[in-house]
Amino acid sequence: MSVQSQIVELLQELKEEMDLSVLFISHDLALVQGLCDRIMVMHDGVIVEEGKSGDVLHNPENDYTKLLISSVLEI
Repeated sequence: MSVQSQIVELLQELKEEMDLSVLFISHDLALVQGLCDRIMVMHDGVIVEEGKSGDVLHNPENDYTKLLISSVLEI
């Protein structure tokens, strides 16, 4: 198991057991989607979109968010 997956698993356990809130910053959208309930997308230091993870990733409203999501390689 990779160190990243161990840390993510620990964060998920802490969120559930302690009703913990975490500010998680990442460029890895798949990781963000799996870990976060809400997402804020920033462009040049400004929040351009915010909402529930599923809403932002599956129905983005902002052009930068759309570009960011379209740039992810799907396998």
